[in-house]
Amino acid sequence: MRWRSLVLYAAIGLSVLAAWRTVLTYANLRSDIEDLLPESAPSVAALKVLRSRLPGLRHLGIVIDTGGKQNLKQAERFVDDLVARIKTYPKQAVSAVQTDSSVEQKFAETYALQLMDPTDVRTLRTAVEARRDFEVGREMGADLDDDDSPPEIPWKTLERKYRQRYGLENQAKGGGRFVSSDGKTMVIVVRTASTATTFESDNGLLERVKADVTALDFPKAYSAKMSLGYAGDVAARVEEMIGLASDLGISSIVVMLLEAIIVYAFFRNLRSLAALALPLAVGTLGTFGLVALPPLRILSLNTNTAFLGSIVVGNGINSGIILLARYQEERKKGYAPDPAIRIAVGATWKPTLAACLAAALSYASLVATAFRGFNQFGWIGGTGMVVCWAVTYAMLPILARDWDPIVKGLGTTKAANTSGPGARFAAKIVGYPGWVISIGALAVVVGLFGIWHRRGQWVEYDLSKLRRRDSATSGEQYWGARMDATLNRYLTPTLIMANNGQAARAIRDKLDEYRRQGKAAGLIASVRTINDVLPPYRAASIVEAAKLKKALTPALLGSLAREDRDTVERATSAESLVPLTLERIPDLFVTGLKEFDGRVDRNIMLYPRITNETWDGNAIIEFSHDVREASVYQSEKAADAGALLLSGDIASAMRADGPIATGLSLAVVLVICVLAFRSIRLSLGAMGSLFVGVAIMLGGLSWIGAKLNFSNFIAMPITFGIAADYAINLLRRYQSENNPDPRSAVLGSGGAVALCSGTTIVGFGSLLMAQNRALFSFGVMAVAGEIACLSTAVILLPSAILLLHRIRSQQSRNTP
Repeated sequence: MRWRSLVLYAAIGLSVLAAWRTVLTYANLRSDIEDLLPESAPSVAALKVLRSRLPGLRHLGIVIDTGGKQNLKQAERFVDDLVARIKTYPKQAVSAVQTDSSVEQKFAETYALQLMDPTDVRTLRTAVEARRDFEVGREMGADLDDDDSPPEIPWKTLERKYRQRYGLENQAKGGGRFVSSDGKTMVIVVRTASTATTFESDNGLLERVKADVTALDFPKAYSAKMSLGYAGDVAARVEEMIGLASDLGISSIVVMLLEAIIVYAFFRNLRSLAALALPLAVGTLGTFGLVALPPLRILSLNTNTAFLGSIVVGNGINSGIILLARYQEERKKGYAPDPAIRIAVGATWKPTLAACLAAALSYASLVATAFRGFNQFGWIGGTGMVVCWAVTYAMLPILARDWDPIVKGLGTTKAANTSGPGARFAAKIVGYPGWVISIGALAVVVGLFGIWHRRGQWVEYDLSKLRRRDSATSGEQYWGARMDATLNRYLTPTLIMANNGQAARAIRDKLDEYRRQGKAAGLIASVRTINDVLPPYRAASIVEAAKLKKALTPALLGSLAREDRDTVERATSAESLVPLTLERIPDLFVTGLKEFDGRVDRNIMLYPRITNETWDGNAIIEFSHDVREASVYQSEKAADAGALLLSGDIASAMRADGPIATGLSLAVVLVICVLAFRSIRLSLGAMGSLFVGVAIMLGGLSWIGAKLNFSNFIAMPITFGIAADYAINLLRRYQSENNPDPRSAVLGSGGAVALCSGTTIVGFGSLLMAQNRALFSFGVMAVAGEIACLSTAVILLPSAILLLHRIRSQQSRNTP
């Protein structure tokens, strides 16, 4: 108070610096799932290797809803017009544009015999020779039985085998357009050339495509019944990032407005609102400025930490509410400002510090995890609680006195009236402890039964349910599913980057064996290396192909259907027998294989099957384990990169780190409950309130089918701190009054505690506005925890104390 000017000027100066840093941090939002994992995670480390060795493997899918087969011609015209524009984009941005599989088909059909195993070419040649001899014998009148059938030539069998090997089994011969069988979907695939994976580069490409679509007057200039959407890596990143920023902006505004409304409704004056808001703003900005400094250097936010500003505001204001409410209570009793502040600070700093530390250490328990989605949340949240408490007790006494809303002393006999209607209502309910305890016990029993009933089913392994809600109905997830169904394959493979060609060949053989055995959760569709497009045995295959060409007679060719005859003639043409070299292979066939230095022998591309199991966390974990097991050659581990591996590492990290964070949080909060009181009875009361609140919370969630995921798991350790926070504040007031009836403590602190809960619910409730379903589920769990823990601390715990007091009083009266 004596250093008023120094405190306020220091707060303003530091806030300006912290605000600048906070703006930069929020401007650096990241929505990639790799930002949730530690940099040491295998999948994240592998991405660094990939970016250092290979050009971009990412793509943008433009998916056109044709409106039906009757509009295919108009859709083709639009595709041609749009592709003509995309082909003018800088080569640094776009490496290729595909509307059909003609390049792949032509290459595969021309060099089919070189791409086949020599034994298969020999089998085909032997069958052709046998058929030729049979036909010659028949023409010469050789003694052939009427029942003799001509030897079969395994054209179709071998064609199916190799079309499957090269991912062409579902593509029309001749390389038709990427169009679905029902004619309702047509696809353009734009492959990016840049190794940069920033939001700016992806958004720049997508916005340019959208501008060209608009310039072409689509769909009006083609067919009003047509529409389009975007899919693939580029579209997914832009959708998640823009959605996250939109959710964040809306929620921040709503949080500030609701916080202001409920605080004003409680204190009934703007001066109190301003006195609370300024320290809270300084503390919140200071939090993000502080964690940006070494050694933490948290300079960006991910999907788990983006909403921490709202959460810090919702939790960080609690100490200020308790302090200001007590100050105004003392003023209304007739104390002058300075004595009232001394009494308020003296009465509240220990319980609010204990409660603050309980909340801070609940957050900080997440620091012990390696998962960045948890770890950074713990650092920011834990730091925010401590900083907001410190700033509150430095600034609020000054502001409360300077902006004192109590205009005149009210006389020392005037009763305080800061509890509010909520606290008075709670005190009345507490007056019926038998009923309250019975209802509470029933809620706990029902909750525990629900928890037991859901045992083993708490973790959400379907990762498709953790993306944006609108993505599945109108966004990338919807259009991506239509693109995959049309192409009947995934475009982005899992990439295994070996140290040398020998290792790559061995790993490829092992993965192919895993595919045949159904290992890796049966998710391996095909495996490709440079040997699949530049076979080492091609010289031997050419020898057999030349013999096959000689064995083909005009009569044999004439007996084939026109389409099959064209395929055979193309496969035995003069061009087809020219030995394949790397230069003759289309770029599409070496994308993912050809490195910056020109090497093509070290990488293996593994394409997953199109199945719902690619979203299943258990299947992804099994896939990741088996792929990494196969990627070891002579004790050397290849680098494995891909979206499925990233998802697998997240699922594994949650399994490993979730219980650690929860256990640590529970342990530190229990220690604080013990240290907060010099009474075993009150410490046990705080612990009991915690366990009952959490049991009711989890029980309620179990009955509505809520599940834990990599985002909402954070709500568990945080709820422990919340439960202790409210119980500690109420019990400290009860202890200080030395009144066996806890209803006076409920009247004195219940309103402020309820207001603390209200502001925290608003902070967490901001997540309920998020389209991201993982964050939404976090909001549901956190709000459920708030409601359960507030009810337990303000109603159930005082009722238990009152019931025990009445039992003891009755026993003492009955004792002679």
